[in-house]
Amino acid sequence: MNTQFIGYRDKAFGVGKLSFLFLVILLLLPACTRQPQPPSTEEVTYQSGEFSLACDLRLPGGTPPYPVILIVQGSGPSDRTEGGTYLPVFERMLKAGYAVFSCDKPGSGESTGTIDDNRLIQQRAQMVLDAIEVMKKHSDIDSDRIGLVGISQAGYVMPRALSLSDDIAFMVCISCPGNPGVDQTTYQIMKSAICEGVPEGKTTQLQALLTELDQARSYQTYAEYVHYREVISSLLGIASHTPQGNGFEVIPEDAWLANDPEVEGWWNPVQAVQQATIPVLAFFGDKDPLIDPIQGDLAYRQALEIAGHPYSKVVLIPGANHGMTLAETDCYNQQMQAAQNGDYTIAPEFLDTLEQWLKEMPK
Repeated sequence: MNTQFIGYRDKAFGVGKLSFLFLVILLLLPACTRQPQPPSTEEVTYQSGEFSLACDLRLPGGTPPYPVILIVQGSGPSDRTEGGTYLPVFERMLKAGYAVFSCDKPGSGESTGTIDDNRLIQQRAQMVLDAIEVMKKHSDIDSDRIGLVGISQAGYVMPRALSLSDDIAFMVCISCPGNPGVDQTTYQIMKSAICEGVPEGKTTQLQALLTELDQARSYQTYAEYVHYREVISSLLGIASHTPQGNGFEVIPEDAWLANDPEVEGWWNPVQAVQQATIPVLAFFGDKDPLIDPIQGDLAYRQALEIAGHPYSKVVLIPGANHGMTLAETDCYNQQMQAAQNGDYTIAPEFLDTLEQWLKEMPK
């Protein structure tokens, strides 16, 4: 009897210990769970080859880990907020629950280094890839939900990074060119020349060429591409002041078909977009004087239809310019004059669509 009684007490004591340990685990569990945090901004510096990048990581608040957006700027010098003009866009991203990682470009702000114009796309894409690695190691960031948002020249940088990485979860393209750099630059120069004026006797020819350009923008074959460039050359030819210089070449057929990313000026990023397996949101403004927005809109729609992701979307915003601000004209000089006079309003449709798209992003 004593032996049985002692055995019973041992079993009872074992059950008691397990109950006590279970209670301790329950009490400690909240402490182990990630707790909600207030919004904050953290300074981050990272190295990408010869470049030292100084950045801000804005955290939205709430319970980490957060999805994060890496900001990819356009061309030219730029600090991490583009002089403050990016801040209203950052606010919408944070409101949607995303962290925002933005850096001074090399040679701007606190970042160092000089980008090689001959390796611009590759060097900038590598900076994006290195930034992704930094974010993957951050304890507050969801490493499976790292995305890119970029404007203008970023339309070459982001697709190049996408072709080199499997760690990009989504991409937002704002005023991203839908053709190679040489074509984008030629269009921009033509648009500026036409805005400077056309001789009075050539206004009928101008309208006819603009109508022909509308039809040529949907090119898919090399012959159709050549025709598109011929129309742009004809428009340059009737401008009152035709700019001189290099950079107006038509891409040779073999290079156009090969589409080698090492030949940066002739590389078409839309082919990388065609192969994307992630959701892509692309914005274009019909008052954009720096890229051909209608050609870009068509090219991205065709590419994303091929890619086939159901959450991808292309939006053409009436009255928006290259920077997604509202404009009365599609001529660059007049837009800059309006901005200097304080006429600077980000298109509400752009901000609302961006925030909603991010909120409803499939996980």
